[in-house]
Amino acid sequence: MKTVTTTGVFPNGHDTSDALLRLKDVGFRYLDLAIDYLDYPGSPLSSPDWKDWAKSLAKLAEKNGVSYTHAHAPGGASSRNEYMMRSFELCEILGIKYMVVHPISRHRDKSPIEEEEFLKLNLEFTPPLLELAKKHGVTILSENLLWGASIDPRIISKLVERMDSAYFGWCYDIGHANCQEVDVCIIDQKDIITPLSLHLQDNNGIFHKDEHLIPGDGNINWERFLKALAKSGYKGDFVLEAHHQSREAPDDQRDAIIKRLFCKAEELKAQFLRIKGEIQ
Repeated sequence: MKTVTTTGVFPNGHDTSDALLRLKDVGFRYLDLAIDYLDYPGSPLSSPDWKDWAKSLAKLAEKNGVSYTHAHAPGGASSRNEYMMRSFELCEILGIKYMVVHPISRHRDKSPIEEEEFLKLNLEFTPPLLELAKKHGVTILSENLLWGASIDPRIISKLVERMDSAYFGWCYDIGHANCQEVDVCIIDQKDIITPLSLHLQDNNGIFHKDEHLIPGDGNINWERFLKALAKSGYKGDFVLEAHHQSREAPDDQRDAIIKRLFCKAEELKAQFLRIKGEIQ
């Protein structure tokens, strides 16, 4: 079980090589590449030479004993832009096996999509991306979000079941559940397919306020959640998406915040493994 952090702990435009080296220095050896934060004009991913950049990043990671294991796509299941297309090849170059792709959860007017339409639209729009996923050796992970049917992990699980693909699973974002008044321990229900990944983050349970805090800085009961996670049979990594505090901090304070994030994650992982051992 790996301790992984999103590279989104650094703000847009921050040099990816510097981010890698600084994350290594605080203890992280496994990274979740925030490709969604590379979706801007002038980013390395927008360059005509983006493959050279990707290959140099892969070499730097290998040289420093760091691995990119997860990623977050720039867009959702309906996206067909150049950034999304490049993301799959980027994952292959970096050896990334899992990439979160947001499900279609709202209409163009931002109104939420409810269950049957949610399932229909995502089952229609996702398969072309699954072809790319298969070609590049990536598993697409859907995610519980903040609108309509996407709020309910049981419906995300139902989407995985109906998609019925070896290249499709889901990522459980505990922070999204907590600020949408969903019991974070819903994960251990028998009718929910076990997620392949997690987004671990905290918040204060304020409706629709997705704060992405370091675990322990909000009101989530982590002991209770870890017990439910252990009962669910989860076998994936501990992937942190607790990035707002470090993104918004002055750069000279950022490493200390990220170090605290790493230490808290290691503490939670040890706690989870202890609980898992006790219930087996």
